Amino acid sequence: MTKTTSLRLQFASFLVISNWLLSISPSYSQPKNISLNREKAIMVEQFIQSIDTAIYHSNLRPIFFYKELDTNPNLSIYCPRSSFVKHRTLYKKFKEESLFIISDTTDKFHLTIDPLFNFEYGKDYADSSESSYKNTRGVLVKGDIGSKFSFESSFYENQATFVDYIDDFNNTYLIVPGQGRWKKFKKNGYDFAMASGYISYSPNKHFNFQVGHGKHLIGDGYRSLLLSDNAFNYPFARITTSFGKLQYTNVYASFMNLTDGGVTTPPGTERLFQKKAASFQFLSWNVHKRIQLGFFQGLVWQANDSTNRQCLKLSYASPIIYTAALSEGLKGKNNVLLGTTLKLKITNSISLYGQIILDDIAKTKISLHNKTGFQAGAKYFDVFGAKNLHLQMEYNQVRPYAYAHSSPSQSYTHYNQSLTHPLGANFKETIAFLNYRLGDFFTQVKVNYAIIGKDSIGRNYGNTIFNSDDNAYYGINSEMGQGLKTKLRIIDFHIGYLVNLSTNFNIVAGISNRSSVNTLENSQTNFIYFGIRTSLSNVYYDF
Repeated sequence: MTKTTSLRLQFASFLVISNWLLSISPSYSQPKNISLNREKAIMVEQFIQSIDTAIYHSNLRPIFFYKELDTNPNLSIYCPRSSFVKHRTLYKKFKEESLFIISDTTDKFHLTIDPLFNFEYGKDYADSSESSYKNTRGVLVKGDIGSKFSFESSFYENQATFVDYIDDFNNTYLIVPGQGRWKKFKKNGYDFAMASGYISYSPNKHFNFQVGHGKHLIGDGYRSLLLSDNAFNYPFARITTSFGKLQYTNVYASFMNLTDGGVTTPPGTERLFQKKAASFQFLSWNVHKRIQLGFFQGLVWQANDSTNRQCLKLSYASPIIYTAALSEGLKGKNNVLLGTTLKLKITNSISLYGQIILDDIAKTKISLHNKTGFQAGAKYFDVFGAKNLHLQMEYNQVRPYAYAHSSPSQSYTHYNQSLTHPLGANFKETIAFLNYRLGDFFTQVKVNYAIIGKDSIGRNYGNTIFNSDDNAYYGINSEMGQGLKTKLRIIDFHIGYLVNLSTNFNIVAGISNRSSVNTLENSQTNFIYFGIRTSLSNVYYDF
């Protein structure tokens, strides 16, 4: 039996078993996706942290919000269904509910509509240039149809100006970090838009199917070295299977290289960019009520040809984890990434977590192909018994040339950004968070410190993952921190007031200090800002 035939049989067997299970399982309440925004989800993470909530899998986000969470009075508002309940007082309407609620008397149809906005103004006092601002307007629609279907859709229109280091990024990579391509706006501004959404179907308690346009994050950390929400939204299909202590997820996605890549654009039409597809498998196993293990495989398929068509093989779409690694290898024409995650619940307040990635295996101790990385972190909820005082510390390290490929079009990227960490590769990073909430007031202190081995003109030291690893400056020998040694330090403090929990409508003021220093650069930013915003996603400017 050939390898291709074997993979086809595996795929067919998976479909047969799936259909059989769908036919015999009873229906149940549809789970919802929890917003990716870190601050908004802290209370949910604290609930899941309890040793007695071992049924939840926290290492793939968006996390599903099951009916059990709605019974907790501190968390019920996080469930989209709770926002469908008609308000009892004007105060509750303003503080907790969606702006518009449509619901039928049979409780089979629910719809909410909310405005989205982000009006920010700030000034960099390390620079005498103009002030920075952001003007975002949008809308969020979400709802349920019966007990098996749910949907969500959002759209943002933005005009903004930025501090110098983000300006430099925008002009180098032709995108706003995590928010897509831009058009010039007035003298030094940017105009950009972003849409996201999904349709979800759960025929029973074992399966959930989603198609949409959005992001995912694997792991329990602030960063992810496997798949994160750092880059722009992408089209995806997600299949989640849950049985007892196991949760198995397949994600199929379509990514874009913002280069022509040999793609021919017909005359009179908009520029075509090079497409590439990807598939991800993630198996989460609650080994014990205190231990959660995860096993990951990512595969970025070979990019399209000059006609923007892709030669797809059935083996690429195999839903069985590790089949791509076995058939393709770690250094084939497709980019394969393997990894594991671990979470240990020490107490109901303290947990440890981590990740290990493997992009290539070295045959010698120090080698170009020793492309690995790891993460280690800890979370401490209600520090020393102080309610709503939360601490998180995290360390990330990725060796040179990780995520890159011999063919630049096959790099582990989308829309000119890494699919994992915003620093790319060849770095060591430490992050610490301290969050506190008192009633509707909240505050956060965040400290980043990183040592990065940056590339310089004509020399590929392994930091920029878009470059071919065939052009490594040191040949087969590589070391952590090689290249232009850069020290990055970011300290951000903000304080705010939560106006409405349903959309995370808040008023915030803060200060951010950034320093990036090497032998060729001394970049300083002292940014004071004020904002009125609805915060439902993560935006990473800490690079």
